[in-house]
Amino acid sequence: MFYIKTKLPSGKVIKTEITDESVYTHCPGCGREFPVDLLEVFSGEGDLFSTRIVCSECTKKHFEKQKPAMEDIVLLATALCRLGYSKQVLRLYDDFGISAIQELESQDYSAYADALLSAVAEGGAA
Repeated sequence: MFYIKTKLPSGKVIKTEITDESVYTHCPGCGREFPVDLLEVFSGEGDLFSTRIVCSECTKKHFEKQKPAMEDIVLLATALCRLGYSKQVLRLYDDFGISAIQELESQDYSAYADALLSAVAEGGAA
């Protein structure tokens, strides 16, 4: 069992178990708090101190400001898969008539990015 140990000013020590339902982060863009699955976040590369996770709303705003490139779409889909949204990502393949992200036409990048973020916002990790 892993836990966080915090010493209060009164001297009392509080121990809180770290579980798949007890870890949260703040979006570096807007400050919104949201849950994260540490197993998914750190299944690839990354470390606890430098990893920042941007919420779906800030990601959507980012894509509204600039037209996403194929690299952006691949990075977004990969990150979402690592965060537990593989089913939502793969479900969109059928919606867009593709068998791989690389088959997307450039004019569909923005729509696909919007659909990815909408699926995540609506469905939660599966």
